[in-house]
Amino acid sequence: MLIGLLMILVPVVVYVITIPLSKRLNPGLRKTYRVIGGIVVFLGSGISIYFAAYTGDQGGIAAFYFQILVILVYAAFSLSVVIVNWILRAREAGTIKR
Repeated sequence: MLIGLLMILVPVVVYVITIPLSKRLNPGLRKTYRVIGGIVVFLGSGISIYFAAYTGDQGGIAAFYFQILVILVYAAFSLSVVIVNWILRAREAGTIKR
C-alpha cells in the first residue's frame, strides 16, 4: 500500500517542486510544460486512484501499470522539454546554425 501511495504522490510532488524551476525555460515552453505536465500528472494520478478505489483487485493492478505509464510519459515529456529548451537557447546564442 505504501508503494502504491508513493507511486501516485511522487509525480505530483516532483511537478509541484519543478514549477519554480520552470522559470528557466523559454516562455512558450514554460507554459507548455506547466499545462501539459500538470494535465499528465494530476489527471493520470486521478485516473489511477479511480482504478484502485472503484474497480476491485483488477483495478488495483490496472492502476499500478497506468501509474507507471504516467511516470514514464511525464519523464519523457520533461526530458524533451529540457532538450528543446537547450536547442532553442543554443540557436539564440548562435552556436547552432539554422
